[in-house]
Amino acid sequence: MAGLLKSLPFSLALGLSLFSGRRRSRISAATVVSILGIGVGVATLTAVLAVTGGFEAAFRDRILGVYPHIVVLARGDPFTEYPEVARQLAELPGVVGTNPSTYDEMMLSADGGSAGVIVKGVDLDGVDKVSSLRSLTRGGDLASLRWHEGEPMGVLLGCALMDRLKASPGERVSLTTPVRGLEGGGTGPFGMAPVQHAFFVKDCFESGFWEYDSRLVVLDLAAAQQFLGRGTVVRWIEMRLADMLATDPMRREVLSKLQPFTMFDVVRSIARLEHDLARMTELSLPQGGAESVVDLFRAVHEGRQALEYSDVGSGPTQRYRLIDWKEMNRNLFGALRTQKVVLALFFLIIVLVAAFNIVGTQLIVARERVKEVSTLVALGASRRQLARVFVVHGFSLGLMGVVVGLGLGWLVVRGIASIDFSLDPRVYLISRLPASLSWTDALVIGSLSLGVVLVSCLMSSWRATRLNPVDGLRKIS
Repeated sequence: MAGLLKSLPFSLALGLSLFSGRRRSRISAATVVSILGIGVGVATLTAVLAVTGGFEAAFRDRILGVYPHIVVLARGDPFTEYPEVARQLAELPGVVGTNPSTYDEMMLSADGGSAGVIVKGVDLDGVDKVSSLRSLTRGGDLASLRWHEGEPMGVLLGCALMDRLKASPGERVSLTTPVRGLEGGGTGPFGMAPVQHAFFVKDCFESGFWEYDSRLVVLDLAAAQQFLGRGTVVRWIEMRLADMLATDPMRREVLSKLQPFTMFDVVRSIARLEHDLARMTELSLPQGGAESVVDLFRAVHEGRQALEYSDVGSGPTQRYRLIDWKEMNRNLFGALRTQKVVLALFFLIIVLVAAFNIVGTQLIVARERVKEVSTLVALGASRRQLARVFVVHGFSLGLMGVVVGLGLGWLVVRGIASIDFSLDPRVYLISRLPASLSWTDALVIGSLSLGVVLVSCLMSSWRATRLNPVDGLRKIS
């Protein structure tokens, strides 16, 4: 050990030598307490962030097990050209698959009761390209859902919904929709009448996400179109990407593919913008043009505001709208991120309290080593050099504490993951306590903790170098 210290720089070698107590053969008790204090604080912070991160990962995996990464909707008119749009989207690089779908709110009735549900019609030939629905079913197969003209229609229920209604496979249930198209139906004297139809339960699925398991009903796309009476119309096209986090660049790719902004669109937009600005100028300026600089300034200001708040009709006509999985679940994931930040700051206080133990530890070390400090001052060591010595000592304490804390936190996370801790899915939306520690979270925890330790080291090193070296020289004499 002595040979290693001799090969190190002056401040680093002296800082590391301060780990030993009065008895040079062992580490001081204050050093052990400081390391353990930092370690416990970091371990607690690690476990908390692992649980919050586990909730976020669990929600994301369960949501994307049933729903796609991006959906493409048609604005205004019914979405009838979806086969061609789906083909174009499937050709884009980074797109794993596309699939058309309907999506409507209805009422489901069974012998055991009734419930408001979301009915989703999916194309069974392409459903595996955009979701894991097939693997989530108890039977592991969706072939029984396929519908042919003249046959009874089947439905796939969420397992929680099926248990709530006390239904079972093969049992008859009824779906009631308040809105139905004109095809195959008509209007009453007061408008559209609700339509009810009988379906047979084929199986159930369990995604692990309570919101879906208790409300979602799935059926064949052809059966849904026949029941809704809208013809060959879908609500949207679902897309699954190779990288689920690459939704933002993919949105630009999709829009440029479906709505290319040609040179004709550029010229038309410039002409429209020129016309709208001329119209606004006529409204803003008095007859005969601007009479003063104030009139001109007001006209320019109003024109800028009109452009900023889209009061003019420039730009390409938007035929399609895109919604990704983050936007569809913005409230849920936003709340989780806020909770994660708040809990991290709250439990960082534990690390902060433990880091200030280093201040006391270094003051104790400074008083124990006052003779050595005084000797160094007498030999010409500056207070800045002494401060670096104590910073090295304190930062080394914090670094060892952070390493110990991350190790303890990893063991706690492994313990939580191995224990089947049940949760109420009606409250927490999932049935099991998750814990998942990412390298990003571990890096953030370590960086924040070391930052707190460094601040405390700067304070303690300043206090330690304030000791009067004359007292130490008197003790030597």
